[in-house]
Amino acid sequence: MNNLALLLSLLVVLGIFVFTLDDLFIDAVAALRRLRPRKLEFGELQLMKLLPRKRIAILVANWKEDEVLERMISGNIDNIDYSTASYSFFLGVYPNDPPTWEAARRLEATFPNVFVVVNSRPGPTSKGQLLNEMVRQVLASEEVTRARHDLFLLQDSEDLIHPLSLQLINLEAEDADFVQVPVFSLAVNFRRLVAGVYMDEFAESHTKEMLVRASLGAPIPSAGVGTAVSRRLMVALMAEQGGNFLNEDCLTEDYQLGLLATKLGFTSTFACTYQELPGGRKDFIATREFFPEELRASVRQKTRWTIGIAFQSAKRFGWYGAPLIRYFLWRDRRGPWNGLLLVASSVLGLGLLSYVLSHDGNFPGFVESPLFQALSLANFFQMFLRIVQRMRTTALVYGAAFALAVPLRWPVGNLVNTWSAWRAWRVYRQSVRKGEKPAWVKTQHKLPEQFGRIPLDRREKTTELRA
Repeated sequence: MNNLALLLSLLVVLGIFVFTLDDLFIDAVAALRRLRPRKLEFGELQLMKLLPRKRIAILVANWKEDEVLERMISGNIDNIDYSTASYSFFLGVYPNDPPTWEAARRLEATFPNVFVVVNSRPGPTSKGQLLNEMVRQVLASEEVTRARHDLFLLQDSEDLIHPLSLQLINLEAEDADFVQVPVFSLAVNFRRLVAGVYMDEFAESHTKEMLVRASLGAPIPSAGVGTAVSRRLMVALMAEQGGNFLNEDCLTEDYQLGLLATKLGFTSTFACTYQELPGGRKDFIATREFFPEELRASVRQKTRWTIGIAFQSAKRFGWYGAPLIRYFLWRDRRGPWNGLLLVASSVLGLGLLSYVLSHDGNFPGFVESPLFQALSLANFFQMFLRIVQRMRTTALVYGAAFALAVPLRWPVGNLVNTWSAWRAWRVYRQSVRKGEKPAWVKTQHKLPEQFGRIPLDRREKTTELRA
């Protein structure tokens, strides 16, 4: 019995050790290559302003977004520092979603660079299907309007687009066909632990890991928003996928977009930059949004992400490319294994605690194994290092005060990710057994209270100008 307990315990601590070495590799590459967000100097900011404007089509797919859509569009048009003649919002809506359709039509009547695209199918279908139809209709309309778009930018109806985002994408697209800008959560109250996890996770991923991937030439996964593709890449993607821009059957069609861009040989870049404001504060040129605040909503969202990345994308793409690409595919798909290890480590920890409490403070014999002790010590050190790294990147984006709460949010993030991994495995297995596609579960969206609230007198004047 002791030998079996030792074997199982060694497997758990060894698995954790291997997974933390994986994270340590990312830290090491970032440190050795001195990878960090890039400060935009005055000369580059001026170049961004003077560079000829590429025409950008901003694609926003909507299903029951009438509560936020008008404020999102009007607020972003107010803020974006790019010629309104050089970009357009295309709002995809469903014919059986009248409130959102009406909101989109009001925006179309108000702003000359907003256009409504009505899906030929009732909703909800999938986000990929709606975006595919939008792209086809936009390309068809170019034959009539002669307004040829150079770039296609994906955004959602809850996004706050940085004023300089389009200028940065316009610059980066000189050398790349796939451009991803960072995505960050809007800052939330310290008490909102679930929403705060997104602050920590995206800060670490988008100020470190994505820079490592770009530096090593690995595929850069699209975040679904803040993603721009060139017309050349758009045409190639549609040719590769039977006339579709995105995979309609995947719950993370955006993630597959990044993989396919690299697989087809197109250049990708992750544009993590900031401008320094007075006082030294970093203003990251990024898309910002609110993420779920409730535990169940977060689990539903991350379940969708896990199904799309760890199961559907693995089934479609398999293991391909050079060892480095395969390594990052493994890293992307390891979520369910992370969850399994977290459960196993929790069971091990609770089992040890129960044994100690029932045996007058004595530990079981296998704990005395030198290998078990060495791996356990290494894992504790690695966990400490992981938390420090996350605090560092969170402080980089949000400031030191927000970073202090990272240790409180850490176990919450582990709970959400473990629950999501288990639920993703169960939902995906059920969908395969029944031959059904996993359902597209939309996240409830919201915006900052005052964002995009246009006074009525100004809205009327804008409408008159349009007329």
